[in-house]
Amino acid sequence: MQTTVYRIVKTDVKDINPTRRAIIVEISEEEVATLENKLIQDFQRQAKVPGFRPGKAPENMIRTRYAKDIANELKSRVVSAAHQDGVLKSEVSIYGIVELDEGIITGGKAAKLTFTVDMLPDFELPNYEGLKVESEPTDAEDGEIEKMLTQILSQRAEFKVAEKAAEKGDYVRCSYEGKIDDQSIAEIVPDAPIYGKQSKTWEEAGSEDSPGVRAVVDGLLGMSAGDEKEVEMAFPADFEMPALAGKSAMYSLEVEEVREKILPDMDEAFFKSLQVKDEAELRSQIADTISRQKVQKNFQAERQQITDQLLAAVDFPLPESGIKSETEAILRDFMERNMERGATQEDFEKQKEQLHEGASDAAANRLKSRLILSRIAAKEKIQVGNEDFSRVIMNEAMQTKQKPDQLVKELKKDQGRIDRMRMEILIGKTMDLLIEKASRETEAATA
Repeated sequence: MQTTVYRIVKTDVKDINPTRRAIIVEISEEEVATLENKLIQDFQRQAKVPGFRPGKAPENMIRTRYAKDIANELKSRVVSAAHQDGVLKSEVSIYGIVELDEGIITGGKAAKLTFTVDMLPDFELPNYEGLKVESEPTDAEDGEIEKMLTQILSQRAEFKVAEKAAEKGDYVRCSYEGKIDDQSIAEIVPDAPIYGKQSKTWEEAGSEDSPGVRAVVDGLLGMSAGDEKEVEMAFPADFEMPALAGKSAMYSLEVEEVREKILPDMDEAFFKSLQVKDEAELRSQIADTISRQKVQKNFQAERQQITDQLLAAVDFPLPESGIKSETEAILRDFMERNMERGATQEDFEKQKEQLHEGASDAAANRLKSRLILSRIAAKEKIQVGNEDFSRVIMNEAMQTKQKPDQLVKELKKDQGRIDRMRMEILIGKTMDLLIEKASRETEAATA
């Protein structure tokens, strides 16, 4: 236990666990009386009491008339004094205050307050200069250009009813139902009908990008209207639906209609609709798009590689409140994104434990990386300036279609949001520095 005595307070620090401390702050009877007297004087100056000029009402009348307000304000001032002269001077590196036990605060008596705090972990920074990162070539390959061109053509394709067996790329109206050991998959995972039972749905035969059941999508190849058959689906061990992971299912499949994909001609009208002169210009634009996508992919991949190396290089206990807040933030973001896609609160409740476990693991890594990067930022004396805020505000204003001035007004009302923005900027600038100092290798292009 560490004990420190200051002019008005005595501070004791007690260990709770490796990341949590109790800071016990005692404020003397004399200091509480001083704070109360100053408070009474403030009330006397401001109070409007009938029959008395401002500042002339007797103290006992002020105490009686404003007893509740005085008690609340005294509590606030004692807590503030304990925080300023006790907690902040305790030489404890505080991550955040978890809980406050105010005890009994009343005029004329000493006060004893207990602040439960989580600490910033103490650790040695790993070597962060010259970390190795690998990136992919950013030039667009012929096959990639051809694939994107096919996608563009497919988006403008027509689909005509065809009296033939389905070929790759044809759209097929079909119905299917999956079972595992005679139990309907629709009963096993009722919240994921795409894996259970579908009636009169459309599937792209043989599509490599289909989100549906792989065995069904591939099984449609060669089937004609009126055909029926069974296909087997072996779900991988790491399948996204735990109830199906590692299981083998049988799907009964029935085709109702086949529609052949008719790609548009690459003629003058087609190029005009895409605002290009000819096929050469279209292919050039596609190549530029692919290159930009690869640059962005490298941007994200290099940062993830840096993060992974930092996480592996050092280990330390994490503040519990930090993991909790990061977990809540990850879950909140996940739920918002998926509710925009049609998910319901009931969907989340069914996977509550699984989602929380995954978010908790991600939160620990995110918090740990932020703590390491913050320590690097301090060592490198990285600062967040007004120009950094201006740039972020302009970007956010463009994304949210707000006027920058209006966004600034909103930010001024929310200090927490400003602090989070400052942290994001700091982390970003620190990561930029590590990327700049990294040892970079470019992978050979895939044949």
